[in-house]
Amino acid sequence: SKSRYPEIIKNMALIYNQMGDTEKALEAMREARTENPDDLNLILTEANVHYAMGNIDKFKSLLEYATELDPENPELQYNLGVIAAEANDVENAKKYYNRAIELNPKYVNAYINLAALILEQEESIINEMNNLGTSVSDNRRYDELRLERKELYFEAIPYLEQAIDIDSNNFQAAKTLSNIYSATGDDVNAKKYREVAESIEK
Repeated sequence: SKSRYPEIIKNMALIYNQMGDTEKALEAMREARTENPDDLNLILTEANVHYAMGNIDKFKSLLEYATELDPENPELQYNLGVIAAEANDVENAKKYYNRAIELNPKYVNAYINLAALILEQEESIINEMNNLGTSVSDNRRYDELRLERKELYFEAIPYLEQAIDIDSNNFQAAKTLSNIYSATGDDVNAKKYREVAESIEK
């Protein structure tokens, strides 16, 4: 009959991981993967152990391998997006989040994270605005930056509205939309989403 050893060693790895003994967990996982290198659950468990240990490069490489094995898995694409975002790799983060949405159009967190990626670019704009003087050229640059910031807001809005459409109780999306619309002078929508956010809080 077929050997049960790979399943046993896999379960040992999972138990060690649950106990917080990451070194023994990784040792057992390496042995289990020698027996069954393409076990997706084992690969993901090992990836999560490496993440908990701060081994982000190993975590990323294992996720990428898992994605090759299961390219239609939106969760894997989303997690790669998170890693890319943490590494300030904005373009790849957007690519992975959009792929997750393509595979699962109701993936709320992917929409939220895409909006967050866009809005994070606001910080550098605000910093530059705050460091400008009062000369004619500085005033002109200030107006350009204010327009850039407004364009960021408009780019983020569709993702947040999609998140609300999927999850009407998403406070984060509603609150952010209220703030964005307020900043762009759209008082009607600012009020609308402020009321949505308040109703969620109750």
